[in-house]
Amino acid sequence: MTSGTGSVLHVLTVHFNTPDLTSRLVKELPRESPHGRAVVVHVLDNCSTPANLCALRAGIDGLPGVTLDIRTTNMGFGGGMNALVSSSDVKDDDVIWLLNPDTRLRAGCLESLEDELDSGEFDLVSPLIYSGNELDPWIWYCGGSISVREVRVKHQLYGRRLADAPRRAFETEFITGAAPMMRASTFRTLGGFPSGYFLYWEDTYFSWSARERGCRLGVVPSAHLWHAVGASSGTGQSQTFYYWSSRNRFTFARDIGVSRRRLAFGKGGIETLRTIGKALRETEGRLPKAIAATRGIFEGFTQAGKPHRCRR
Repeated sequence: MTSGTGSVLHVLTVHFNTPDLTSRLVKELPRESPHGRAVVVHVLDNCSTPANLCALRAGIDGLPGVTLDIRTTNMGFGGGMNALVSSSDVKDDDVIWLLNPDTRLRAGCLESLEDELDSGEFDLVSPLIYSGNELDPWIWYCGGSISVREVRVKHQLYGRRLADAPRRAFETEFITGAAPMMRASTFRTLGGFPSGYFLYWEDTYFSWSARERGCRLGVVPSAHLWHAVGASSGTGQSQTFYYWSSRNRFTFARDIGVSRRRLAFGKGGIETLRTIGKALRETEGRLPKAIAATRGIFEGFTQAGKPHRCRR
């Protein structure tokens, strides 16, 4: 096992109008990792409202080892993370841990991830991510698959009990952007997250690109991370989710060389319509969400014919 002495663990999080969640996460993070790495926390504010930015400042002001990068335009998730990793403070041999602000570490999570990453078996690792309350927790992410035929991403064991998860680390096709850990050199070699996505599917492209380049992606089930699913968008999924997830499915298809026709007919076409159906089953705002999904599909279909412009 490789010692962490001499390198730094950089925890990166992108904030947008969730100051209480972000402040809580930052305060709960250790200042030294179990492997002896100094922990530095980098927060990027993605053009939050003045009131929410003020609340964020108040929540993290004076905390040791915490930086705040304030942006006057919303760069999106991938753009925000790319900006944080581009900092000169982040060296290639340092470890970076990308964390959603609506997550909370559980005992042993960080140590288990460091153990697995330092063992050298995987280039990227993710914890098991769960949601729900302490009495009824359920698996949100424990590995995933990418179907090129349907252009679909599936979270394995979604909704299952924590006891149903494997005991040992295993390889996966897809790692969610909610909590991946890797060395900064890996992120930079892969070119970071692709441009033109803003929200959703950029982690799918990143996972696909990583595997294409021979990287191994691993899930560490012994590392538990709690995730407040949907906390940043309110009850259910938001119109923002339906628009960008529908649009960027076409963007991802284009960027890996899948034709628009595949998303209009057959199983891919069924998957395209599934998003609208999901919106219409929401308990609140069904029609606006279905319209957002439809608009995303239309714009995705239109822009999918444009030249490839993502970084590799």
